[in-house]
Amino acid sequence: MKLKVNPNRMELMRLRRRLTLAERGHKLLKDKLEELMRNFLEAARQFNRIKEEVDQEFRVITRSLAMVRVNQAQSELPLIIEDGILQLKVKTGRLLNLAVPEFETGQLQPGDYDFIRTEGELEVALKHFKQLWPKLLEYASLWKKLELLTAEIEVTRRRVNALEYILIPNLKETIHAISSRLEEIERSYQIQLMRVKEIVRHH
Repeated sequence: MKLKVNPNRMELMRLRRRLTLAERGHKLLKDKLEELMRNFLEAARQFNRIKEEVDQEFRVITRSLAMVRVNQAQSELPLIIEDGILQLKVKTGRLLNLAVPEFETGQLQPGDYDFIRTEGELEVALKHFKQLWPKLLEYASLWKKLELLTAEIEVTRRRVNALEYILIPNLKETIHAISSRLEEIERSYQIQLMRVKEIVRHH
């Protein structure tokens, strides 16, 4: 679709500059989109690998805690297991133009419990949880990274498509129309000039 502009040489020069910028921007955005997709696929592979490990550890923990609940009165658990300490640190990493959170453990201290009055399965659950915790933090970081990458890919793809299928074709069509119009005017001037010369020569 042609843009509504005055068909003159100044406008033609301005549109050509705009087309050059649009094509340059389109290339940069396409390069960015490819890099975003590469990072997304890499993060997705890591996420799937971590998810399998997390699911496997969770199955062990869930089974052990189920055994504890079966053999221990629910009302007794808060009395024989003290509250622990868990502190998280969140740092910000950079990925292209995205700020990606990175989670770290500030402090992790399970609460004390009565070895005599609790089931041995509780020790099994705690052992596996300590092994699982770093993976859980990595899992959370990758989840957030994938969310941010998905949103950025969608925005970048829309911009690439807007340039590729709307702005650049419109600019090219408008430039072609103005060029054709100016050539037509130039030919008209040339014809008029030739007629004037012919008239002058005959007088």
